[in-house]
Amino acid sequence: MKSHLFLAVSLATVLCSSFAVPASCPAQGIVTTLPAEPITDWSSEPFWESLDGRPATDGWEFVDGEIRLVKPRGANGSLLSPVLPPNFELSWQWKIDKRTNTGLKYRVRRLGKAIFNDRPLGIEYQIIDDDADSRSKSSTASIYGLVSPSANKTLHAVGEWNRARVVAIGDRIEHYLNGQLVASASTAQPGWEAAIALSKFYGAKDFGRPGDGDRFMLTDHGGKASFKDFQFTVREVPKQTAKVIAASPPYLGNGMRNSWADQDSIVLWTRTTSQSEMNLAGPHFIQLSTKQANKLAKKTEAGKLMQAQVPAGSKLSEMFGACPGNAGRVRLSYFPTAKVNSIRQTDWQTTRAESDFTAQWKLDCLKPGTHYAAIVEAKPVDSDEITAVVRGSFRTAPKTQSRKEFRFCMTTCHDFLRRDDGNHGHKIYPAMTAMKPDFVVHAGDIEYYDKPDPWAMTRELMRFKWQRIFALPNNRRFYSSTTSYFLKDDHDTLKNDSWPGQMYGSVSFDEGVQLFNEEQFPSHSPRYKTVRWGRDLQIWFLEGRDYRSPNTMPDGPGKTILGADQKAWLWKTLAESKAKFKVVVSPTPIVGPDRPNKSDNHANDVFQHEGDEIRKKLSDIDNVIVLCGDRHWQYASVDEKTNLWEFGCGPGSEKHQLGWKVGDERPTHRFLRVKGGFLSGQLTYPDDDKEPKLTLRHHSVTGTQESEFVFPVANQPAADPSR
Repeated sequence: MKSHLFLAVSLATVLCSSFAVPASCPAQGIVTTLPAEPITDWSSEPFWESLDGRPATDGWEFVDGEIRLVKPRGANGSLLSPVLPPNFELSWQWKIDKRTNTGLKYRVRRLGKAIFNDRPLGIEYQIIDDDADSRSKSSTASIYGLVSPSANKTLHAVGEWNRARVVAIGDRIEHYLNGQLVASASTAQPGWEAAIALSKFYGAKDFGRPGDGDRFMLTDHGGKASFKDFQFTVREVPKQTAKVIAASPPYLGNGMRNSWADQDSIVLWTRTTSQSEMNLAGPHFIQLSTKQANKLAKKTEAGKLMQAQVPAGSKLSEMFGACPGNAGRVRLSYFPTAKVNSIRQTDWQTTRAESDFTAQWKLDCLKPGTHYAAIVEAKPVDSDEITAVVRGSFRTAPKTQSRKEFRFCMTTCHDFLRRDDGNHGHKIYPAMTAMKPDFVVHAGDIEYYDKPDPWAMTRELMRFKWQRIFALPNNRRFYSSTTSYFLKDDHDTLKNDSWPGQMYGSVSFDEGVQLFNEEQFPSHSPRYKTVRWGRDLQIWFLEGRDYRSPNTMPDGPGKTILGADQKAWLWKTLAESKAKFKVVVSPTPIVGPDRPNKSDNHANDVFQHEGDEIRKKLSDIDNVIVLCGDRHWQYASVDEKTNLWEFGCGPGSEKHQLGWKVGDERPTHRFLRVKGGFLSGQLTYPDDDKEPKLTLRHHSVTGTQESEFVFPVANQPAADPSR
């Protein structure tokens, strides 16, 4: 008997008046030409079309109420239905020949070029020649690639008819085989997100959730098949099926971040939280002036330091911006993005309060020059229910002899207080994301302990500031998906111009170092490293805080910022390097100029002895360029004595530029801009020139280019003192 389409409500109401696709009922980029009147018979030829919009003829037959795939892998391949409502019940009968692989997909739409090159994709009711007791995620009646069917399914033999049924209402989906419920899922739960992240659909957004323009697909993956007796009923979505999230923690409110990437290793970090987002409804801290804060900082009792800033009756975990921790278990999965079958997974790791509920993984044996997907899952200590998932990524450095072009970015100096994109975070992160950098360097002063709301004079207040700034969506999203190198400076170690042996309230310098080096950021010992990014660029990341002498110590051969061991390593590795360009990244200036009242870096008189030594040694090596953080303005400078180039990337927020007068250009300056923004670097191999070029550019916070310098610079003269 010929099959028919049964609707629970009028087609005129639910199908945008016809199966033709008007602007108010978008088809997600799938082109179609259909009759003005809707065709309701699924077994008729005009109901279907090929993926490229042609009529469904070659390979398929429409006879006696059946749709028959008679020429597998024919010119037309799989078939698409018209646009149909995404909430429905559908049943049909099917039978297959031996070695057939087919299925019915629903909620089909295009998900972008990054996902299967924008081919139509959807959830699939898998139909395949396999054993009745198969429980793989690609066996019959599975939610293909995502959810296995139950073991006791009733599957009729090859050549016999089976009845399938799909129920998809809101976020609930169910697969039935011959009357039995064999697979189900909720597309709004973290478990579904985890399944997507660990599947071939990694990277797809809202995969399987209902949307405008959804379609159905009969797939042709090889072998003959027949379909008949389609019965389709549109369903309304009950209120109780609206999107829900896990009812209990842990969540992953700080996402993940990484550091120390080279050709075959990286360190990844995450933290389990009691909230999925920061608290935007809590009370604010008690306002203290700088004078009051300086007086308070002389106290060492943590309870009193907290009491002076947290309003009476409030808890730190309840304050505006809070993203408190929560014990849980976490697991990391990772794989080259093009090879999900090469997935590797760590053991589950339990997070604990003594380390602020953080977890880290050192990954080794990675492939050079490879983009990896990274997925962190979280679940409670006493349960196997997945409660949160973060999808991220990272890239390893290319082989040391690889002639590869790439781009990087660098930033410094921004905090929660001076964010410039409201509660989204900082504008530089969407701007840098648009540039698709292969890696980013944060040169320190990521947060400011010694600035208000709160003045972080206790370990818990310091942790609070980290939790808060990395719960900002822009910041969290960027660092979850970008290879990063994190340096630290004074404000995110202890306080302004700090050195070993000092205290800030109840926290010692050593405690501040431990908090940054081992807890809140990916760990690495020692805290300096060099990484070769291909044949022609090598980067040195310096540690400028842990090994330094007091600023107040008389200058001379014994006074240092880098320390003897780091300097010996720096000179040795620079001498050994065969890279065309050698970029030294310092948390603080080496060339400057800096303000005369400063006393914390190599551009200041109080560190002149070591500064002269470093500038001389670096300038004796061809194509060494210094990039520095710390300063709240952007500049490019050339040292008058040594001709050493240095670039200051500038602060990461327009609210954070300070310390230099607009127009005060010195002889060393080649560029000066007292504004917020970031720096980018690009290594290229011009078509007409076999030699590589390194181009450095300053950008505004929204990404607008403000300067450009191309290296190598032939016969660059020393700075003119009369300029």
